[in-house]
Amino acid sequence: MENVVQLSPTDILAERPFTHPTHIPGDLSTLRYMAGQLCLTLQNPHMPTDLPQTILFNLPEKTSWIHRQVLANPQHFAKTNLIHVVGFFGQSRSQADIELAQEFDLTLMKEIPQHEGLISYSTMLLKDGNYANLVLFTSETAQMGWSRSEAHAKAVYELSPNYYHSIRIYNGRLPHGIQQSDALILHKARYFDYDQTPMWRGVRTLA
Repeated sequence: MENVVQLSPTDILAERPFTHPTHIPGDLSTLRYMAGQLCLTLQNPHMPTDLPQTILFNLPEKTSWIHRQVLANPQHFAKTNLIHVVGFFGQSRSQADIELAQEFDLTLMKEIPQHEGLISYSTMLLKDGNYANLVLFTSETAQMGWSRSEAHAKAVYELSPNYYHSIRIYNGRLPHGIQQSDALILHKARYFDYDQTPMWRGVRTLA
């Protein structure tokens, strides 16, 4: 197992610009926006009750979706309890394996209903053409259970090294539930560089 480089909140690695701390405010803003959109979806009185419920927001006059929300256990949103957050930002390759990504997505959609503590899984298209993911859990135990899943293993060992140059993964919290989406905080950032062999890994504790 390769070593994990420990970074302070302000450490800068010029050779790995995707780890620069200036990414953090923008990534946090994106995750708060996605959480806020989830809150708006839950306020829709006509939302179907079938679970898990997948909601797609399309680009104007196009068939592709710009934002997808998979609501696995939305009843947890009615509470103001602590929600555990995982945020994902990947820097994809220009020749990314789209078929492999689609295969992973099918595995992901099949697995989501099997994880009781997984509340929702959102994916949103960003301006740079990459995607951000926001995954919400009822507990750290549920989060760890997801990290040991088949879908997660496929992402780590098959998809990510061939699809991404690098990725950023955040751990955070919604202290008072989805109703206060602007209160979302991040406490850890993990970095993976697939352009180096063996893969380079870093972790940053956030202030």
